[in-house]
Amino acid sequence: MAKKSPLVKGGVAATLGLALAATAFVAPANAEALNTGEVIQPTEGTTQINLIGFNDFHGRITQADAFAANVLQVQDTFGADNSLIIGNGDQVGASEFESSVAGDQPSKDALVALGVDSFTAGNHEFDKGQEDALAIRDEFGTLLAANVIKADGTPLLDAYSTFEVAGHTVAVVGAVTQSTASGVSPAGIEGLSFTDPVDAVNDVAAQLSDGDESNGEADIIIASYHEGGPSSGSYDDNSSNETFAKMATETSADVDAIYEAHTHQTYNYETNIDGKVRQVVQAGQYAENVGQIVLDVDADGNVVSSSSSVIPTYLEDGSTPRVDASTLSADSLATYNTIVGIQEAAVAEAEVLGAEQIGVVDEDITRAKTYDATGAVTVQDNRAQESTLGSVVADSMMLWAQGVGTDALDADLSIMNPGGMRSDIAGDGTLTYKDGQVVLPFVNNLSVVSITGAELKNVLEEQWQLQADGTVPSRPYLQLGLSSNVDYSYTGSTSDDPLTTQGSHITSVYVDGVALDDAQVYKVVMPSFLAAGGDNFLSLNNNEGVYDTGSVDLDAFVQYVESLPDTLLEPEQTRNGFQIDGYFGEDGAAPSIEAGAEQTITVTDVDLHSLDLVANATVEVLLDGNVIGEGTVNGSTLAGETTTADVTFTVPADTAAGDYTIQVVAQPSGSTVNLPLTVTAATETTPPTTTPPTTPSTETPAPSETESQEPQLVTEQEHYTTAESAAGVNYVGVNFAANEAVDIAISADGGDAQSVDSVLADADGTVSGQLTYQTVDEATGAVVEDNLPWPAGTYTIVATQGELSATVTFTVGDETGAATDGGSTDGTSTVPASNNNGSGDQLATTGANETAMFAGIAAGVIALALGGTLMLLRRRNTDA
Repeated sequence: MAKKSPLVKGGVAATLGLALAATAFVAPANAEALNTGEVIQPTEGTTQINLIGFNDFHGRITQADAFAANVLQVQDTFGADNSLIIGNGDQVGASEFESSVAGDQPSKDALVALGVDSFTAGNHEFDKGQEDALAIRDEFGTLLAANVIKADGTPLLDAYSTFEVAGHTVAVVGAVTQSTASGVSPAGIEGLSFTDPVDAVNDVAAQLSDGDESNGEADIIIASYHEGGPSSGSYDDNSSNETFAKMATETSADVDAIYEAHTHQTYNYETNIDGKVRQVVQAGQYAENVGQIVLDVDADGNVVSSSSSVIPTYLEDGSTPRVDASTLSADSLATYNTIVGIQEAAVAEAEVLGAEQIGVVDEDITRAKTYDATGAVTVQDNRAQESTLGSVVADSMMLWAQGVGTDALDADLSIMNPGGMRSDIAGDGTLTYKDGQVVLPFVNNLSVVSITGAELKNVLEEQWQLQADGTVPSRPYLQLGLSSNVDYSYTGSTSDDPLTTQGSHITSVYVDGVALDDAQVYKVVMPSFLAAGGDNFLSLNNNEGVYDTGSVDLDAFVQYVESLPDTLLEPEQTRNGFQIDGYFGEDGAAPSIEAGAEQTITVTDVDLHSLDLVANATVEVLLDGNVIGEGTVNGSTLAGETTTADVTFTVPADTAAGDYTIQVVAQPSGSTVNLPLTVTAATETTPPTTTPPTTPSTETPAPSETESQEPQLVTEQEHYTTAESAAGVNYVGVNFAANEAVDIAISADGGDAQSVDSVLADADGTVSGQLTYQTVDEATGAVVEDNLPWPAGTYTIVATQGELSATVTFTVGDETGAATDGGSTDGTSTVPASNNNGSGDQLATTGANETAMFAGIAAGVIALALGGTLMLLRRRNTDA
């Protein structure tokens, strides 16, 4: 049976004056994270099927020996006859140099030698088109994709394969991410449709379970999805993603286990959906883990229980293999030795081909990273942020096209997709051909796309990702690399802004310091993958023409490096874009500011996110080269925070009326964003005139004219008995800024308020939530009981959004007014918990518990407080 997955992130216990050693705010969960990192052992007397899954191998031939030893040891534990090895997609493509320089043949040979039973197609199996995917199928012997359909309605590849394991028929049904169509060159998949993977798997599972032997039958069905959740965290972290949630909750009950892939995350959950208990596993990336699922099967072929584990290939030091190959069985050791021979031959050949020096590099040039609070890197490839490498690669394409290459193409700018860069450049002094190849492994032709300024702005909008059908993909934001002569401003978060539609983010774009002209046609250099509308940058298809240069990105990069003075390649340490709020109007129009007047703007995310980034300390505003305002940068990129600066600038009083361009400059990096500004003449002041006094009005202004615009916060009741409080304290606030975060804090009996959540106001400026009390195990952090009576006292909820703030106070006590004891002496502790529409410290999202009755009560309370102001309440399901 599935259990709740507790999330412990810090507490409010001190605020509430409770003697607590641990606190936990949790959401009801239908899954539990199970990973122990240990190999699951057989249970004597039980028929068990041992599944060994891996995903996103991506041609990591140099890791093949340690990876093979890991797989083979897990197989030896149950025996080959009781085991099935399953590849869940992206076995090749985006590979390391030692594999890609040989067309990934070494990796394919190694996986076949390993004895992988079933291969599912990943999007990278389509990198070179559908004909290459068929060739890979022929080499592997199987390549599954139930949801890849040809124009005539027939599948391109097999939907499933069946195997006899431990006396039972096991079917593996494969499906590739529906986003494949946007992730590979459209020319290579012409005529193919990529349908919904869950629907396709369910159709096949129904066929295999219908009792009709003529269309195939299986005792046990495994779903192998090349698609996955966006997080390596808890089930709740992933369940908010529509793609993951559908796989986890809507995959047919005929399916007994689920493997996932594509997003390179590491997790294993045990889910219980309508009584169907099963494992959901993704095993990371790059041969780093294997995902083991063990199914206990009765005599009729029914799965009666299951377990899973994600088993690392290396020990904690990251370099020592977990498995000593000498401990393998004789058959497995022979297989291992064959793989080692393939690996050694590939490495030897690559050393010769890759050793040629093409330049000099003394500083690291890297992709964007994600950092934790200590500054340690937690994600090596953060595709939602700008990087030194993205700018360098983009510059190499543009400058090559302007004359470094054989043709002078007079390109205006260049664009690079973040997924096209698959490694970093180490500043070790020597830049080799191999260094360039591992950064750009796809060998994309370079194209020059002629496109209007209006469509180019749309391309930048499409960094906030939507697929062709309007759904948000598993990576909701992709940061384009832009040549350093381009800068732009935007509003709204770059990493988590699915509520804002495309078309409302980009507020200004400049090329070579000149504002983008909607009607002008610009020549933009980019990989052919992007030129065909890849990665959902569909506006690139609305072009005035596409010219294929006949040169590939790697060749252009090499020629660019060779053209540099002393062939010295240096990182580009400036950002192309800043988030700027408080400047443009709601309609996107630039402001008109009177000479002598001041304006305050907020500038967010001013640092790059690469290694050795230049951390900015100040943000300046310049007009005609003169600093007219300055603000201090708060936050630290290397501490996992978002940098922000509030800058107040004053237009000099002697500035003539007219149109200007001001610069917002982050120092010391020098990152610059241009903004349009219209200056109007200073208003002449008129001496005050004396007017006769008037009789004060005795009428009270209507609430809608006064306090209705101020934030208001109410609870369902002003006083709760202790029994009533166990059901939770519901609160609603109105008149906050729409679609912006509101901080929710709570205090008890006059103590200091401490933040417990960050809630997103809806389109009407409304926030709502529920507070409940829990018992938490101090040793483990696990929730013991929820919805407990609150201790008697006076509580204050504070809702804050920038300068806006509202409070509400309520009391708790039993019918006689006597206090209740909220403490515990049995190793547990009690703490208020919040179920709401946002997430923050100690919180997990479940949606507010707003019943129809509460909606009516709350509406009435707010109507009374605001003198009859009409409002809408957002409805949420408590089991969402």
